[in-house]
Amino acid sequence: MTDNESQSRRRFLKGTAGLSTAAMLSLAGCSGDGSGDGGDGGGDGGDSSGDGSGASGDGADSGSTTVKFWSSPNKQELSFHESAAEEFGAESETTVEVSPVPEGDSSEQVVLSALASGTEPDVFANVFPGFAAQLQANDSATDLYSIDGVEEFLTDRCGEDLLSRYEAPDGGLYQAPWKANPVLFQYNDTVFKEAGYSEEDYPRTLSALIEEGPNIIESSSAEVLWDRAPLPTWYERWFDFLPIYFAASEGEASMFSQENGQTQPAFNNDTAVQVLEFFQQLFANDLIPQQSGEEPKFPNDLAAINTGGPWVIPYFEGVNEDISMSHLTPPVPEGVEQNGHTYADPKNTSVFQSSDVAAEAWSFIEFEMGEDRDIKFMQDTLQVPLRSGLVEAAGSFFEENPQVEPYAQALETSHPPAYTPDYTKVMNIFGEEAFVPVTRGNRDPQEGLDRAEEQILNELEG
Repeated sequence: MTDNESQSRRRFLKGTAGLSTAAMLSLAGCSGDGSGDGGDGGGDGGDSSGDGSGASGDGADSGSTTVKFWSSPNKQELSFHESAAEEFGAESETTVEVSPVPEGDSSEQVVLSALASGTEPDVFANVFPGFAAQLQANDSATDLYSIDGVEEFLTDRCGEDLLSRYEAPDGGLYQAPWKANPVLFQYNDTVFKEAGYSEEDYPRTLSALIEEGPNIIESSSAEVLWDRAPLPTWYERWFDFLPIYFAASEGEASMFSQENGQTQPAFNNDTAVQVLEFFQQLFANDLIPQQSGEEPKFPNDLAAINTGGPWVIPYFEGVNEDISMSHLTPPVPEGVEQNGHTYADPKNTSVFQSSDVAAEAWSFIEFEMGEDRDIKFMQDTLQVPLRSGLVEAAGSFFEENPQVEPYAQALETSHPPAYTPDYTKVMNIFGEEAFVPVTRGNRDPQEGLDRAEEQILNELEG
């Protein structure tokens, strides 16, 4: 890591104090330069070079077409899109102008402001499903199934089951599934070795983590079992509650359902009670911190476990070049078999209804979602494209990058966030009324779920 990179990382960490380690690392790891990616709510530190000139049409040259394409500010992603655009342009009459989403409080807010002022691009490639639902509700996103060849191509790329998780309740598709970073549990091999464990003996159930956690801390350099303070913000659940919730239910439970076009809470169930009890016990036994720190504990061998996607690999290695990690599926309750169900942490690609070059825009999207470019995307970013059969298709890549393979294996059992335009609002309520007070021991799990359900229903009905 260069001096400049180190200084950038320190500035980023200071600027994100108060976020959880996982959310902080999601921003840092997925931004490439530590500047942050507003797509997951933590602020958008990208270069503001997008010209905001609105959806485009005919280019300057006769017969040519220009597609305006906004990327996340992630340097590796931006470079990937630019490379694809150059190669695509050499073979077609379409020019794709790639730029990072302009700087703002979050990329979602920047896009909504652009839509309000008529300065949106044709394509935005940093859309999480809750935002796709919001764009659909605002009549801003194109139903991609209305474009010839889209459904056939994406069914072939993603498989019917994976693709269906990203469809809207009306059967349309307002986001092309592009990439995911399935959230796994990283186990710090140094800490566990100090505590007397071999990898095959790592605690993999909720009860084992509670029972063995105090001894792991006492017998190692770790200060906590999991550097996971209870914070209410909506995206924090991507890295604590949801991975365990999906694994505990073997993918059967959901947070919300859609009934007659209305969002309804679906989390008030026995699985949620069990998962909340686990977090309450973690806190009561001092296995997680009360507050988030400015520096992540895990890469410094001060925490035994962490949660995140494959982007943690280069980030943690940049903090501690000697770090050793095992990448494992979420722990489960006693009696539930280990499984790969987890939160997907996806970002997808949408075409705006205002675009008069939607077909040309799709041609480029399809081009950069081809198998060869999916593999190049992994090579460039260590993120995982939403492609069925990825492990087999990219065998040579995983031979060279074995730590990334567990994330690809979890891809087809990964679950996106609920498709609702009210996602951030309802998940904030869940954090404030259920997760945080229950974890801190101020509320019984069932009471927390009841209160969250009531508050969410009041909010949605109001």
